[in-house]
Amino acid sequence: MTKPPPLQLQWMTGAPPPEVDEAAVRAALRTFLDRLGFVASSLSLLVGDDETLAELNATHRGLHRTTDILSWSYLAPDDPAPALLGDLAVSWPRVVAQAAEHGWDAQTELLRLLAHGCAHLIGMDHQTPAEDAAMREVEEQLLAAVGLTGLYPA
Repeated sequence: MTKPPPLQLQWMTGAPPPEVDEAAVRAALRTFLDRLGFVASSLSLLVGDDETLAELNATHRGLHRTTDILSWSYLAPDDPAPALLGDLAVSWPRVVAQAAEHGWDAQTELLRLLAHGCAHLIGMDHQTPAEDAAMREVEEQLLAAVGLTGLYPA
C-alpha cells in the first residue's frame, strides 16, 4: 500500500500550544481521513488567530467576522481521491473559548472542530436540519474513532 502524503500543519505561533499534542492531532486527522475513505489523501491545517480567520472569512465567504473553522475542499467529480483533499483553518482563540464553554480541554475542542471541518471537506453541510443531522452523525463517528464520545447532546 502506498503511503499517503504527509499532513501539513502550520501553527501561526510557530509551534503548537503546550496543551496540544501535535502527534495526537496528526493521528486523529489521519484516522478521520481513513474513516472517510480518503486513505491516500492528505490535508493542510492552519491554526491561527481571530484576525486571520476573520480575514479569510471575509475574503472567501464575504462574511466580515471571525469564525472557529473554515474549510476548502478540492474534491472533484473527476478526481474522487485527490492527493490533497483540502485545507482547514482554525482560530485558536475560538478553540480555547469554546472548550471552556463546553467544559473540556482545548485539544478535545480542536479535534471536534477538525472532525467538523473534515465533514465539510467531503461535501457535507448543515444548512438544513436533515443535513445537520447527517453531518453530526459523521462527526460523532469520527470522534468516536479517536476515543471522544458524548461531545454532542443526545
